[in-house]
Amino acid sequence: MKIVIIGANAAGMSAASRIKRKEADSRVVVLEATQEVSYGACGLPFYIAGLNNDLDLVRIRSVADFEKSGIVMRTGYKVEGIDFATKTVFGTTDAEHAFSENYDRLLIASGAAARKLNVPGADKANIFTLKTPQDAEQIRTAIEHKHPRVVIIGGGAIGLELAEACLLKKVKSLHIIETSGQLLPGFDEEFARAAKTELEKYGVNVHLNARVNSFTGYEAVSHVATERGGHDADVVIISIGVEPSTSFAKGIRKLANGAIETDQHMRTSEKDVFAAGDCASVWSMLLNKPVYMPLGTYANKQGRLAGDCLVGKDAPYDRALGTVMLRCVGLEFAKTGITEAEAKAAGIDAKSVSVRAHSHPQYYPNACDIEIKLCYGATDRVLLGAQMMGTRDTALRINPIAVAIDRGMTTDELGFADFGYAPPFSSVWDAVAVAANAAK
Repeated sequence: MKIVIIGANAAGMSAASRIKRKEADSRVVVLEATQEVSYGACGLPFYIAGLNNDLDLVRIRSVADFEKSGIVMRTGYKVEGIDFATKTVFGTTDAEHAFSENYDRLLIASGAAARKLNVPGADKANIFTLKTPQDAEQIRTAIEHKHPRVVIIGGGAIGLELAEACLLKKVKSLHIIETSGQLLPGFDEEFARAAKTELEKYGVNVHLNARVNSFTGYEAVSHVATERGGHDADVVIISIGVEPSTSFAKGIRKLANGAIETDQHMRTSEKDVFAAGDCASVWSMLLNKPVYMPLGTYANKQGRLAGDCLVGKDAPYDRALGTVMLRCVGLEFAKTGITEAEAKAAGIDAKSVSVRAHSHPQYYPNACDIEIKLCYGATDRVLLGAQMMGTRDTALRINPIAVAIDRGMTTDELGFADFGYAPPFSSVWDAVAVAANAAK
């Protein structure tokens, strides 16, 4: 059987590697539009910050590594269309040669591109997006040598990680512009407000409910104009999310944002065609439908399981909760599942409870407060979601709650789970248990 994979990053190469381990005789051909394969994009902000000075550390495996596994790697092959009737993929190479590739089964793992702003002046120099190692190199060079005035557009997780990078690089001034009324979309207001306060403590100027109208400057950007005023800038970093790279896949069923719609087995609306990663939907466990959550964890999980599905095995992935974590300068944030507002929007009767508990006993050094907010069913108290923040020992505590939601546990069950205890790590009642036992 011949399997063609479009895209050579997390989902695509996880699938390719899995197929060769499971069905060594299968012919696997990977078509990648760029010369980069298998890199960890989530590590790029930390390279920009100087926390890692070797960009090659985010490059996980090389073309040669995959070819040793028997995978046919074709970089510089840009797919421009698919004929589903004849099972043929076609496009153009970097050398501007046309190519076509037939398949028995196809995996679309083309990823997503960084969204850009379509406003006057958006093509000026020193306006960047972050998606690839090359992007990271350019941004680091721009902010490292001249200590410029920086404007970050977008207040999501990546925008906040980039803000910390700019602070560590001691830029001259830093502004964050966010179109909505809060930072960290998806988190409740109190968590977003804490992130804003933390950034402002370090001199960051945060502008909410502000929309960019234009960029001005001679050849390079020098000013960002918004509906609520303007800001001088030597460097602008646009971090407003991603767009699924699926324009070549015409006729296939997609979500409203262009992501390819898949079922729990990563199958698409076209026969023998699967999709995984940032170009595709993922199945929400709590909402029981396909949703778009472009996270590296899902790209890797979907890719591995899609590899099994492509060789005929039953390997569904229907347990996505949207679990995320990040650091914003001196605060850790984490979230899993849905909030009370999200639950009610989905027709789920839910309640929330918020608590503040110590990370470990105060008689042991460096204890800190952790704020935890749980969402749970109003009548059955089955866990639906959690959010948390604290200066340390916080983010990883989201993982046991994610497991509890995955297993359908109630707050009562989580509150009496057998958590470990020792004063350097936890109180006798862990903060997670304290939150669970506060649910009524």
